[in-house]
Amino acid sequence: MKTYSRHNLTHMKSLIQLSTLFIIILILFSGCRDENFDTPPHDRPQYQGESNISIQEFKAKYSGQLEEVTGNEVISGVVTANDVSGNLYKQIFIEDETGGLLVAIDRNNIYNDLRVGQNVYIEASGLYMGQYGGMQQLGYRFSRDNDGNYSIGQIPWELSRQHLFKDDYPDPEAVVPMSLTPNNIRTEYYGRLVRLDGVYFDDAGQRYSFPTQEGNIQTLNRIIRFSSNSSQTVTARMSSAANFAGDTIPSGIGSVTGILTVFNNTVQLMVRDIHDVNFEENPDGWGLEGSPWSVNYAIDNQDNNKTGWVKGYIVGTLQPGINDENPVTSNDDIAFEPDPDLEMFITQNYIVIAQSPEERDWENLLVVNLPQGSSMRSVLNLRDNEGNLGREVQVRGSLQNILGAAGVQVATGSDADYKFGSTGEEILYVPFSTTLSPFTTYSVTGAQEWEANSQYNYAIMSGYVNATQTRYENEDWLISPAIDLTEYHAAHVTFEHVSRYGDNNSDHTLWISDDYTGGDPNSASWTQIIIQNYSSGGSWYDWANSGRLNIPSEFTGKDGIHIAFKYLSTTSRAGTWQINEFYVISGEGSEGQDPGNGDGNFDDPLSIAEALVNQNLNLFTWVEGYIVGVVNQVSTVNSSNDVTFNAPFPSFTNVLLADDPNETDYNNCIAVNLPAGTDLRSQVNLADNPENKGKKLKVYGNLRNYFGIAGLRDIESDDPFVLSGEGSDPGDPGDPGDPGDPGDPGDPTGDVIFLETFGDGDYPFGERPKINDFDDFDNQDVTFSDSWERADIRSTASMNAHVWLPVGDSELVIEGIDISGFTNVQLHYDFTGNNSTNANSLIVKINDTEVTVPSVNISSNTYSTITISETITAESPLKIEFIGEEGKNLVGFRLDNIKLTGEIEE
Repeated sequence: MKTYSRHNLTHMKSLIQLSTLFIIILILFSGCRDENFDTPPHDRPQYQGESNISIQEFKAKYSGQLEEVTGNEVISGVVTANDVSGNLYKQIFIEDETGGLLVAIDRNNIYNDLRVGQNVYIEASGLYMGQYGGMQQLGYRFSRDNDGNYSIGQIPWELSRQHLFKDDYPDPEAVVPMSLTPNNIRTEYYGRLVRLDGVYFDDAGQRYSFPTQEGNIQTLNRIIRFSSNSSQTVTARMSSAANFAGDTIPSGIGSVTGILTVFNNTVQLMVRDIHDVNFEENPDGWGLEGSPWSVNYAIDNQDNNKTGWVKGYIVGTLQPGINDENPVTSNDDIAFEPDPDLEMFITQNYIVIAQSPEERDWENLLVVNLPQGSSMRSVLNLRDNEGNLGREVQVRGSLQNILGAAGVQVATGSDADYKFGSTGEEILYVPFSTTLSPFTTYSVTGAQEWEANSQYNYAIMSGYVNATQTRYENEDWLISPAIDLTEYHAAHVTFEHVSRYGDNNSDHTLWISDDYTGGDPNSASWTQIIIQNYSSGGSWYDWANSGRLNIPSEFTGKDGIHIAFKYLSTTSRAGTWQINEFYVISGEGSEGQDPGNGDGNFDDPLSIAEALVNQNLNLFTWVEGYIVGVVNQVSTVNSSNDVTFNAPFPSFTNVLLADDPNETDYNNCIAVNLPAGTDLRSQVNLADNPENKGKKLKVYGNLRNYFGIAGLRDIESDDPFVLSGEGSDPGDPGDPGDPGDPGDPGDPTGDVIFLETFGDGDYPFGERPKINDFDDFDNQDVTFSDSWERADIRSTASMNAHVWLPVGDSELVIEGIDISGFTNVQLHYDFTGNNSTNANSLIVKINDTEVTVPSVNISSNTYSTITISETITAESPLKIEFIGEEGKNLVGFRLDNIKLTGEIEE
């Protein structure tokens, strides 16, 4: 009889178990043989019904501010946009063949449920249609204060599931945007997915968006322009919550896709995600500052009415004697090298640029004129700047023949018309948003050190300890990592900062070194880089851009460069310095040049040409030039229409000085402020002393922008001045013709009844009195107030005195204006914001009645003159209110030059 060991029995038991398991698997598999594996593992959504109204018809039927849908309307459409990137918030867009519709739903991450390409049906009965800023949307009623006053809001998520139904699977390929041109942007397209072709961004090179200083989400306006018609713009809304907010806005020309919307008459575009922005490199450039044309393109497109930027290398200048009668016809007419006898280049009014620094064929070159007296001539000409030979440069002008050769005709030669080096290549970027890295700190003296404030996103240093209210002596450095500049002939630094309670010139400074290797910075050699612009010191919210600060040429072309912020404080003075958005960028910056021949003292004052290139360096100096005209009653000079060079002169607050007594180009002038109540104003102004035109004025002040152009300001009442020379006899200002002559329309705005300039810049720079405390108004017979006590009077480095209405609720109320004796009275004022905005974001009331403010897109910190079209019929005395309202004033508003005009009653 055969016996089995314990081991054998165990082995047989395992075999039986495996056999049984195998049989079970076979049975299960055979039972599944007939299943269709092509069928998705869940049910295909299918709506049992059909739509009975198109989106276009639905929007037309319910077009009010807030209406409940009471019919049995069922609309259908495909989802064209959702919140997948974070740029849209609690909303989707759907469209059919007739139009698009915004659907507001109170839910985050809607894209998980409703994907692009998903077909949906909406049973709209019981929901609400309404408008927000003029944009129609389907949602639900909402009461902000639970007071029974309703506006359009979002559909609660659970309620939306009872009204919105998916049908079939999403088909993203079915979503195709319609192409829009500048000429076919129509209201019926609001809510539709569109593509804008051939466009560019005004803000190329900047980030799409960023949080507020407090770290809160904000949405910025980024202006898109059509290259075929730059006056046609669309405002792209970019949220700091978008997952692409930190990306850089591309330069050049491309296409942008998004949902076309409107807010208060401003056409807007809601980009869905970063893939909606499609910009490809163009080897010949687009003629934009960030994407200049190549020299070859400029040569091939001469005299085709093209104006833009061109990039090339400086290879020479024209030989002496080249003119209209003796044009360029061969290489002999180009000076590629200095004159061998004089050992210098002779001509200084032209440069010649090429595609490469080695080019020597005149037919492959561009001649660039350098306007007389311009900073462009001072900086670029080879006679005075032989080291420019072979350097890369960008110039802006018209592509047209110059003296027989292909050329770039430059209009004014201001700083805005040229730049050295490649544009905007980011060498180093440090936001200081959550950490100081890759910067390092070194404390020479004191216990306080540089820190990163992750709540408000900046680096901060202060020798003042708030807890004990004590000031301490400190020397603290914030030092960059080693920067490689070997590939760059020029580079500059720029950053945002705010400083208070210290001495900026000594306590908050910037330095550069090529021999620092770590540890105590005092063991290395450092060269100071002068910071052009500091904040006023009046507010933590008044951040300033440093300016584009050139890295000295002895540091370019090298590796191992360190840049450092140096902070100092004492036991008697301890300021606070906050910094973010630090960049090192290739190409020339914009700070001023050396003072030149003049020493800047009384006996050897700066010329106007020297004053032009030394702006915004906090340089107090003597300047001398000829009085040639005035800036008109405007906030910012934007064109020749804003200045006057011949009598009668409309302003007594300033004069224009130039090196040439016959100068008529304001770009070659500086604007000198004539403070109220001083002998300088009473004796020099051209409105009262037109015979001063052509006389010389020697005056002392601070070289900083005035009316947006080069200026001399901050002149003290007791500062001496010298007025000399014969001047010109103003004589008869000219026969204006018969008043009825259609060739002389006169002032289109009528007689000025009231004008308030808020001191026209005379109030001390850096002081910011509240409206209720300011006592230097031009008009002392009316009342100025702000019930919120938040608005103030301020000036900046580039803006004269104006009213600042901070974000949120604030106002300027003017009461007691006498308009008796006038008809057809109209209101005008200069308006801008601290970021892009629209003029109608400001509420204006006249005698307690709100008036219609036109829709005007406003660029950041660039004034536009706004005219209220409605004729004022209110009785005298007049009350005017400018109101910045919470929810509408999202950027901070600036007001200046408030004016009433009218016709004298006969």
